Amino acid sequence: MVELNQIILGDCLEVTKEIPDKSANLIIADIPYNIGKGDWDKWKKQGDYINYIGERFLECQRVLADNGSFYWFHNDFMQMVELQNFINKSTGFVLKSLITINKLNNSYIKDLYGTQEHFRNYLNIAEYLLFYTFQDETGLTTVMLDVNNFPTLRKYFKEFLGDTGLSQKQIIETIGQKADHCFRWRSTQWDLCTPETYAELLSLPTNGFVRREYESLRQEYESLRQEYESLRYTFNNQKTHHSVWNYEIENGQGHPTQKPKELIKNIILHSSNETDTILDPFSGSGTTAIACLELNRNFICIEKDPKYHELSVKSVNDYKSQVPMEFQKAI
Repeated sequence: MVELNQIILGDCLEVTKEIPDKSANLIIADIPYNIGKGDWDKWKKQGDYINYIGERFLECQRVLADNGSFYWFHNDFMQMVELQNFINKSTGFVLKSLITINKLNNSYIKDLYGTQEHFRNYLNIAEYLLFYTFQDETGLTTVMLDVNNFPTLRKYFKEFLGDTGLSQKQIIETIGQKADHCFRWRSTQWDLCTPETYAELLSLPTNGFVRREYESLRQEYESLRQEYESLRYTFNNQKTHHSVWNYEIENGQGHPTQKPKELIKNIILHSSNETDTILDPFSGSGTTAIACLELNRNFICIEKDPKYHELSVKSVNDYKSQVPMEFQKAI
């Protein structure tokens, strides 16, 4: 069993097998891009690369909670397409967004002449971040379109209708279409009526069925709604980003593909809550671990390269040495 708040040395394919099903709330994967940044970033055949990443994506799918989110980085569009095809064919992930990261500091990009003047194409100063969940665009299907939700309220309105001695059609003819949805107890279209509509329903004939106060119905509805709401994927809109993000991404500070801490924190703030568990299967320099410490999230970080594992552990320990003891987590 993998312990929380650890940076683990090993191949994420093997380490994640020790993580229980559906136990991670968010996964952030800065995968190798297969563009030759190092020995760890190149494969002889693209098919081997896709299979390598694909195996690890399948493990990510297994350990991610039903309402969790999965983010992965890349910058080579054609290889991204192949990985997306793998995801579409082999997983239950649903693409939510393709985020473009505009690298504001791009002066280091040079051609063989040491300038930017001889390129025969547009400079690529972007990286991409792909955002996936298991749910539809809003996640509301899990809440409102499940006929098993709100069972006691559905049953109440079924019995209410039977007590009146009227058909649903007759009630609609009397009160209007506004009285329709609360009597659709077998349908995905069921919903609680307004207090004004309920007041009109109370004027219908009765054969002794005990009719509840609207406030009692509303409180039960709200309590159940909040319970079901937690089944939707987490998205705490920070109102700071659309699908193009601007970040200063330095070239080779400790790790050649290191991402800015503020970028990682933005993902965490959007797609997790405090005390949630974040998995980073390609930990690199440990940025995700530090971001989790700052934001009161648990983390499981995995790094295969001993050099970068040592670097990430040192970075986290250096960070913790500067933080008051009450805010530190064991590592």
